[in-house]
Amino acid sequence: MPFKEGDDKKGANLFKTRCAQCHTLGAGEGNKIGPNLHGLFGRKTGMVEGFSYTDSNKQKGITWDEGTLVRS
Repeated sequence: MPFKEGDDKKGANLFKTRCAQCHTLGAGEGNKIGPNLHGLFGRKTGMVEGFSYTDSNKQKGITWDEGTLVRS
């Protein structure tokens, strides 16, 4: 499924104000309170190396993609 065209500036601002306190984005950057989000699409829940997840999160088995992340 192709992604809808978005507003890069608005998205960057939303990440900065709502996500960056807990997450990093760059390859090789460390985890914060939340795991690094680099390479998120196609990854299963509970799989970032070096991040401590709950057992229920690790066992959830969700694969992150547009359908699991985008709200209508």
